[in-house]
Amino acid sequence: MKMKPGRLALSGMALICAAIFVACNCAPTLRYLVVAPNNGTIYVSAPTGGAIRGARRAARTPVHTSRRAAVKPQDITTAVCGTLQFAATAYYSNGTTQDQSSAATWSSSDTNVASIDNTGFASGVGLGFTNIGATFSTATATTVPLEVDRLNSITVNPPTANIPSGGSQAFTATGEFTLAAGNDTTQDITSQVFWSSTNPDVATVDGSGNITTVGQGTTTIVATSCDEITSGSATLTVGPPTSVSLQLSPAASTAAAGTTVQFAAVELFSDGTTQPLPGNAVLAWTSDTTGVASIDGTTGLAQALTTGSANISATVQSPANVAGLTGSTSLTVQAASARFAYVANPNGAEGTGSISSYLVDVTSSTPLTPNTNDPSNPSGLVPLPANPQQVVLHPSGDLLYYIDSNGALHSFYVSSATGVFASTPTGQGPTSATDNSDGDLYTAVIDPTGRFLYVITTGTSVVYGFTITHTQPSGGTNDGKLTAIPSVVEYTDGTLNAPTWLLTDQTGNFLYIVNNGGSSISEFSISQAAGSLGQLTPLGNSPVNTGAYPVIGRIDGNGHLYVANEGDGGANAPSVSAYTITASGASAGQLTQIGSGPTPIAGATDPISVIASPNSKYLYVLDDEFDETVGQVTPYGLTQPSGVVSTSAIGSAQETGNGPFGGMAIDPTGVLLAIDNATDGTISLYTIGSDGTLTPTSPATVAAGGSGANTEYVVFYTAASGQ
Repeated sequence: MKMKPGRLALSGMALICAAIFVACNCAPTLRYLVVAPNNGTIYVSAPTGGAIRGARRAARTPVHTSRRAAVKPQDITTAVCGTLQFAATAYYSNGTTQDQSSAATWSSSDTNVASIDNTGFASGVGLGFTNIGATFSTATATTVPLEVDRLNSITVNPPTANIPSGGSQAFTATGEFTLAAGNDTTQDITSQVFWSSTNPDVATVDGSGNITTVGQGTTTIVATSCDEITSGSATLTVGPPTSVSLQLSPAASTAAAGTTVQFAAVELFSDGTTQPLPGNAVLAWTSDTTGVASIDGTTGLAQALTTGSANISATVQSPANVAGLTGSTSLTVQAASARFAYVANPNGAEGTGSISSYLVDVTSSTPLTPNTNDPSNPSGLVPLPANPQQVVLHPSGDLLYYIDSNGALHSFYVSSATGVFASTPTGQGPTSATDNSDGDLYTAVIDPTGRFLYVITTGTSVVYGFTITHTQPSGGTNDGKLTAIPSVVEYTDGTLNAPTWLLTDQTGNFLYIVNNGGSSISEFSISQAAGSLGQLTPLGNSPVNTGAYPVIGRIDGNGHLYVANEGDGGANAPSVSAYTITASGASAGQLTQIGSGPTPIAGATDPISVIASPNSKYLYVLDDEFDETVGQVTPYGLTQPSGVVSTSAIGSAQETGNGPFGGMAIDPTGVLLAIDNATDGTISLYTIGSDGTLTPTSPATVAAGGSGANTEYVVFYTAASGQ
């Protein structure tokens, strides 16, 4: 019969189990100690005036320990200067480790070779081998070998150097060593020495041996070992600065597609200073991505074409003393957007008028708002003398011109950041085109390169041409100046007859003038040659016929020219004439009619203007007397690449204000159409749908000069901010 244990027996058993439990949860025990690194190499300089201690051991057999094989000599490439930190790591029974470097007792088997302090920091003493050991508590680590080599000398290269002020020079330090095993070797110790210059007024030197010039003269560049015993030196002579390259401006610029950037170059010297190139210097300019930005190879005038980035380079061709100098910079082209808008208000009163200035945000429900950035004209209405008739913008985004009712041109700087415009330097007053004694209408155009400005006057059928002086960045007493082209002062020929509009092609090589009286378009080439810049030469097939009484024409993105024909109220109905522009060859610039003749515009009574959408899919035709009160604008399709105009409208026509003058503008994104209304003194606004249809904004108009202001020719400003 089994007996159950008594209560006293159970209590005893519990005490025994508790004792066992306590014994099983005791602190972990130290198992062993490891020293790292498991071998090392350092070097020390030979002492001056005597043999280095430990030299007698150069070829001896390394010290042995009972648990380690003979020490092998280390490669000098692993050596460090003078000292080496060792670490002692304790390993415990529970698998943990602990750094005991500061608690261990350290030893060196040969203190004539290296000593070691109580933290494991070893310092070289003399040439030879030693073993480094450590003891902690009950554990003694296996010793590790330490080799100490001897630095005999330092050579600095190059031994002599002559550089210009602002030039660069890298020195290197090479150490000549005797190894503990007895053989000699060399090693690059550039990063292990202290560098200094004896004459810091000539040059300074950094920790990698690279110098920076301070002035002209001679200095000694010194490399000193870490123990400050061994050194080497070189002589550096710094001379006058030398020409090294071209510096191009503007540097790393940004421009909007459809604008221009004028690049310039100066001579850059080794010390960072610059000076202008000789006056007779000939440069060759290039763009590595001509699809993004093209550049005139002679003048450095770049045209921003489409989004992307292009590297702009220049090389001096002559004279010989600077020939071959090159430089480059980048031009980033961003998508164009309408940022500001301007419209002229010739109110008819003698000597008075204004320009309305707007901020543009095509994504807003109110896309045009008065430009309040000008403290002098917070309403955005800028009073100006002599009845401004038209605003024209320079493609650089820096200059704004207006032509007044007296035929005079006025030049202004315009801020790409604020849209505010202010007069160009003193002395650049109005430039007269001609006397306007019979009240003629003037219109003007600036070519896409921004080199030339041309003006026509309807009553006298003449053309005036000017070259434009412009530097970037803006400045100088002649900036914005217009200089008459000698052969284009009251130029006329048999093809000109009551001209109403003028425009240039996308390259700026050809000028077209619409003749209302002659029902034709006169064609001219624009000379780009030095000595004849801007001169006009009629093309071989000039003029080309249009429909009856053409008024305003424009060119689409595919090189087609369209012009609105009022018609004569009889057999010649209102219409649009369309042409292709010959791109190259002997007939370059000549217009060829698309189709058999003008395209009739059904329902129109007096079409006076046309404009194509930026994507060249749609053509908008403006009728200024739809019901003798208000005008209308109608969308039509364009067939590409032929350029044929559809005979049927897209969607419905939209009313304008009273007396639309023919000024039409579409923002570069193709979202907003603006039309100026002369009689009302307003601007009508429409959003453009993806299918080309028009929807009036709400409100449908914005105020310009007010009733009776004769608001004319709205334009959008598209240059990038800071361009």
